[in-house]
Amino acid sequence: MAPSDNRKSRPALPSIFCWTKFGTEAGEATQSIFERKELERKRNGGIFLWGIGNSIRPSIAALLRETDSPEVIFSPMKSPASKKDTSPERLVLWSTAETYDGLDYKIPEHSLVTSRASADHSRSAHFALVCESLQSISPKPDQGDTPPLCLDDLRNLRTGSILGASQVTSVVRCLNGNVPNESASLYPVAVRARLVYPYFVRLTGALPIPDSLRLDRVGSEVSLRAMDDLLEHRRSAVKSEVPQQLMLV
Repeated sequence: MAPSDNRKSRPALPSIFCWTKFGTEAGEATQSIFERKELERKRNGGIFLWGIGNSIRPSIAALLRETDSPEVIFSPMKSPASKKDTSPERLVLWSTAETYDGLDYKIPEHSLVTSRASADHSRSAHFALVCESLQSISPKPDQGDTPPLCLDDLRNLRTGSILGASQVTSVVRCLNGNVPNESASLYPVAVRARLVYPYFVRLTGALPIPDSLRLDRVGSEVSLRAMDDLLEHRRSAVKSEVPQQLMLV
């Protein structure tokens, strides 16, 4: 049977969507990250936050102008993680947030977004996608019946430009319905989820994470107690209303 026949029974991917690539981040291997996000999803009734390093605010606005059911697709990175991602010296936990249109956003009770800290404490913000899934988000090497993403067929939604190699998270349009060229660079679809209001948030209030609470040091199995300890660390800091500049000393 020809490859095109095989694809007829596969669920179609949307023509426009948010695409993010994942790998080791803030010292955590991908398995640990997804185990933690799965616990977060279950405890929040389907909602989880996915931290990203770059602002895609204008692109999210463009996406919402074209669809009222935006989706996010997760694919593994092809290149190995850098040392700063696999072995960060310091980590921070983000404690407050605002929506892409500037409104205060209360981080879901069981959501944790961490990132590596800059050496000079100059990093004042991080970003996150607000995702929802009613099914497990444990990644699969190739979602079975979902075709891979063909990099040559993807364009930035706002500009129509090809994707740069350094773009980890983008809002894209698929030109050819995800029918891959044999010579193209293919990315498996490991996880799919919906983006839900407010879709994208700017994170602020960086809290240094003590070594005793670092999730990348609790072993390969996600520790629910470690997550709860870190959530309590955030709650205590927010309740005390310590100024952010003091938190970063």
